[in-house]
Amino acid sequence: MKNLLKALKYVIALAVAGLLLWWVFRKIDINDMLSRLHDVNYVYVGLSMFLMLLAHWVRAYRWSLMLTPVGYTLSTFRTFNAVLVGYIANLFIPRMGEITRCGVLKRTDDVNFTVSIGTVVAERIVDVVTLFTLIMLNFLLEYDLLSSFFSELFTSRFNAIGENLTAVYVVIGGLIILMTGSFLLLKAYKEKLKKRPFFLKMRDFLRDVVTGMSSIKKLKNKTGFWISTVLMWTLYFLLSYVIFYSMKETENLPLIAGFTVLVTGSIGMAIPVQGGIGAVHLLISSVLVLYGIVLEDGLLFATVLHSSQMIGTIFFGGISLIVTVLLQKKKSRGETSTGTP
Repeated sequence: MKNLLKALKYVIALAVAGLLLWWVFRKIDINDMLSRLHDVNYVYVGLSMFLMLLAHWVRAYRWSLMLTPVGYTLSTFRTFNAVLVGYIANLFIPRMGEITRCGVLKRTDDVNFTVSIGTVVAERIVDVVTLFTLIMLNFLLEYDLLSSFFSELFTSRFNAIGENLTAVYVVIGGLIILMTGSFLLLKAYKEKLKKRPFFLKMRDFLRDVVTGMSSIKKLKNKTGFWISTVLMWTLYFLLSYVIFYSMKETENLPLIAGFTVLVTGSIGMAIPVQGGIGAVHLLISSVLVLYGIVLEDGLLFATVLHSSQMIGTIFFGGISLIVTVLLQKKKSRGETSTGTP
């Protein structure tokens, strides 16, 4: 049953990605778009892929800093290898990358799986806060453009919700009842649950996750952590922006357009479909229209950007998979960190 649910989740995510791709490209002449790929300057595409790899290295360095206060001192090479394998896992099952990279470190360096999960949760919280900050900053800088864009995008959705308020209230009420009931049951049977092996395992699991999440508070190199965070997001911006120069239609776009692409592309990647497929194409091509780029050119840009990142992820992630198989397992405690941001 568990495997069936996992398969169903994968199929649904893949179906959503396929539906988004169909919606975005339904009126586009695919043959014409493919022929235009010959005019793309792939020097800039290669530079973008290099910047992507560098951004992953910085993320791996930051992760190694987070693992140190919970008892694991690893070189950036070890965490970098795990991060790349995680990214390739995300191409197949959304959000599987976080679990996969923790599993890689368990295999190669005997890092406690649940503790490393906790550090990844903490890392993601920092990234979500950073992305939210960037979204707010982007709105301040491009308020007129973006407010009208999102207003038109969501108005029809909100109208549809307004027409079905009864169903919304029923769902919200059901969730409140479910949460209240679960809390009361846990409180009533707390002592009996403490004797159950499953409850004890869950308690230990949550305790290890919380230990990992506390790694930010215990950071020994807080300066390195925050500098690497800023550097990582700067690299994300640059790897998108340099693609502008690969096409004549986008080479004169301003820096602020690159910033908007960073924000919308990050939102697209956060949508739970394989590798942001479809979602990234839809959002980026739509916002580029605001900067005077016709939809066909915006889709070509989004396709070049997204495809180059996917190809890079598959290539470098594939190498890391091989390295993971060949890498000898060793105890991570006491290992000297050699990574630099």
